[in-house]
Amino acid sequence: MKGKFIVLEGLDGAGLSTQAALLAHHLKDSGFPVLLTKEPTNGLIGGLSKAALRGEFSTSPKSLQLLFCADRAHHLEKDIEPALARGKMVVCDRYLFSTLAYGYASKVNYKWLRYINLSFRLPDIGIFIDVNSSTSIVRISDQEESLELFEEKEKLNQVRQAYLHISKEFHLKKVDGNRDIDTVSSNINKIIEKAI
Repeated sequence: MKGKFIVLEGLDGAGLSTQAALLAHHLKDSGFPVLLTKEPTNGLIGGLSKAALRGEFSTSPKSLQLLFCADRAHHLEKDIEPALARGKMVVCDRYLFSTLAYGYASKVNYKWLRYINLSFRLPDIGIFIDVNSSTSIVRISDQEESLELFEEKEKLNQVRQAYLHISKEFHLKKVDGNRDIDTVSSNINKIIEKAI
């Protein structure tokens, strides 16, 4: 069986990592071989991206988005494409739509960013877990982590608006992420089951 590439997207605090793990578990229980992965990756380039987000070194918004793209190219080549070729269901927590949404909110030229990212494989199924910025801030604060670059309410509002536009452009399925974990998970599972 041919593998499927599934991407979960949304604001920080939308529960992407939780929902990606739950989806991977559900697919495994359904008998599918699964690769659960995420971006930025834990590789060298992904580590640089994360360090920039934490403010450990300063770089321009354009340079940061290029780091994300370089990490993605390596991720596809080393992990995603081989897994798909082996028939695995690949569940990815963030992908190119994050670059488009957060890059747009950082005033990076959207047409330029879109052009670069359209050289990458598009997912078979893309899901946007939509939460409002207030929910995002509360959840981030509850995690007691330091706020990263984009985790300010005004910026999060801009990112969410970008995601809403991108969801229409790339036909991402929208799920209400303001609801409880089990309800969100159930709604995601229904979308996946219908698609595969």
